[in-house]
Amino acid sequence: MELEETKVTVVITPRDRYSGIVECIENLYRVTKQPFKLIVLDLAYPKHLKKQINALLEDKDNAEIVNYGLIIPMEAMRRIRPKIDTPYVMFLDNDSNVTENWLPPLLSVAEQERAAIVNPLTLEKEGVDEGASLRNHLYTNEIRIVNVEGSDYLIEDKHFRRALPQEIPQEIAPSEMFELHGVLFETQFLHDIELPQMVIREHIDIGIQAKKMGRKILTQPESVVIFDNLGTRMQYFDMKFFFFRWNPKLTWKSSRLFEERWGYNFYAEQAMYHWVFRRKIFLFCRWLHLPISLANTITRVLAKIKTSIKPVWDPLKNPVAQSKNFFEVSGQL
Repeated sequence: MELEETKVTVVITPRDRYSGIVECIENLYRVTKQPFKLIVLDLAYPKHLKKQINALLEDKDNAEIVNYGLIIPMEAMRRIRPKIDTPYVMFLDNDSNVTENWLPPLLSVAEQERAAIVNPLTLEKEGVDEGASLRNHLYTNEIRIVNVEGSDYLIEDKHFRRALPQEIPQEIAPSEMFELHGVLFETQFLHDIELPQMVIREHIDIGIQAKKMGRKILTQPESVVIFDNLGTRMQYFDMKFFFFRWNPKLTWKSSRLFEERWGYNFYAEQAMYHWVFRRKIFLFCRWLHLPISLANTITRVLAKIKTSIKPVWDPLKNPVAQSKNFFEVSGQL
């Protein structure tokens, strides 16, 4: 009997934390029936987690661990890129989990449509910000542009944001971006693009590159990935990576690099930095074992105090309603 071809390499990387990696690996093997290669990126995991990862993979002939030390996820993506030898690569954050039958729908769309990027439906667990225990994080999204006092600013508009799973359309749909919680790339496309040294807006940068190249980004909602929106309590060792990855200097440099590359600032730049502040407060509250509801209340109060001292720039009542699609009006196609 002929063996099924291995078409995808799964690359697991830290995004916000270290803990979660064991569950991520165990779940991947449990629910994935098709052959795949696995690369686990070690971005300075603590010793006890390295031992657990090695134990999990010691009898897996399709897996390897690549140690890069403490670097940002995009730099790790750049470094691992030459090692990927399958037609497709699935980037998966270590605090995200694929679900049953996740891979065939993604591969089918990628192959039939010659898509550069295929999104699964990405759901988030309850965590930062109150709401349903499971809600939409990304179905599709688009880049929009709005003018404020003669200057153009970009907006990332996520469709069906925080909608309940049953409210989300089930049709394959075009998107202009993706999320790195879990996303399938055509490997050749990955080799053809630039991977900027960013900790924010990197998915928007790559989305613009894809559009300019005439390549498709599609969402296949039959494939579902669920990520932990900081709801699960972080361990002390997680703080090292979180505060490194969300360092204010790195987020500011990312915004400036995007501006240098494309000529635009984001309308929500200050709101993004404020969002990072809120996440730090929330995760600290959770580290103190406070329940999610109380952690959100404290986060909300402290965020309000902060904005009363230093307001977040937001001059438009409804900026999305006043915006237009970036590609339709900017001449970037």
